[in-house]
Amino acid sequence: MDKKTFTKMAFKVHGYLGLVFGLFYLFFGISGSVLIFSKDVEHRLHTELHHVVPQKKKASVDSIFRKLAVSYPPVRQIVLNHFPATSHDSYEFMIFEYQQKTTDNYLSYAFVNPYTGQVLKKGNFGDLKAPFSRWLYSAHYCLQADKPGRLITAIIGLLFIVNLTTGVWIYRKHVAEVLRFKAGLSFKNGRTFFSSLHRVVGVWSLVLNFLMFFSGFWMNKSLFIPSEWEIIPAQKENYLIGGDIDIILQKAQQIKGFTPIAIKVGTDQKKDVVVNGRFEDTVNPLLWGKASDVYFDSDTGELKEIIRIEDKPAADQFYWAMKQFHMGHYDNLFVKIIYALVGLSPAILSLTGYLLWRKRKKPLKKKYPAMALNTTVLP
Repeated sequence: MDKKTFTKMAFKVHGYLGLVFGLFYLFFGISGSVLIFSKDVEHRLHTELHHVVPQKKKASVDSIFRKLAVSYPPVRQIVLNHFPATSHDSYEFMIFEYQQKTTDNYLSYAFVNPYTGQVLKKGNFGDLKAPFSRWLYSAHYCLQADKPGRLITAIIGLLFIVNLTTGVWIYRKHVAEVLRFKAGLSFKNGRTFFSSLHRVVGVWSLVLNFLMFFSGFWMNKSLFIPSEWEIIPAQKENYLIGGDIDIILQKAQQIKGFTPIAIKVGTDQKKDVVVNGRFEDTVNPLLWGKASDVYFDSDTGELKEIIRIEDKPAADQFYWAMKQFHMGHYDNLFVKIIYALVGLSPAILSLTGYLLWRKRKKPLKKKYPAMALNTTVLP
């Protein structure tokens, strides 16, 4: 196959994929940009959850865990996913529920007042009454359809990579020019503007978009495995651990250089309590966040094992690196802005691609207007 034929084929593939899946690219791009600022959005939209009245003494974390375990029907695990950022902030728990069918959203949330132990708000991530960022997270992650939705997001990630690859081939002669600022935006007419905007945005966002959609695929690639679709049968009741979670948390905080970020407590059967967090001497920013694990015996509360992210298998490190890159959990405004701009680029590419297709479909106007036949009879 010669270059000309291959280019024509690449152009067709590029165009058809963009037309058919453009709305998905649009949605994932925009929702991803919004989620980068989810904490800021959350605190502004739901002040009642993040502006509690401080008191002299806090409720024990252990008592809150047990209260949640008793109030919920059988669930798989309860995770303290967010410690209060300020004295006015609340605890946020994630509850992993059992599914009755593959489309069930298994994630629920519970915001709890750290001083009184009162549940301020709880519900499912897929509920329209959920905090906006929680609902949007679920929509972005699995299209509110869990396993089928996660499979679709994985496929969309692969298809967008094909779009990027064919786009690079089509514009291969212009990539260097764009990077050297020798091919910028053209305002000659609508078509040249959309074409140049499509090219410039595509080139400058190429690498980050590739990594963003590849990491999205990688996080959901397990849905291609049949066993991932199995439904776990629910237990008769929640298992209550014997250890004290407050003591476990204190022991975790005493580990040199370790910052606890989340606590996982299994409620389906006896299993270790896992405190996730970060060691301050972890250099690679892709391995930051709650990537390291500290295991405690759930009955005695004794420390059993510390597994740093650097000591995990290469496959686990790569998975976490992809997750950390995709979610962009860095408390840096500049980084957030870069992520937001990259997130908007698929939306721009989708819209400009569609507009270019519309203009290609419009028939060209004739240079001279057709002359009407004069049927008037001369006297």
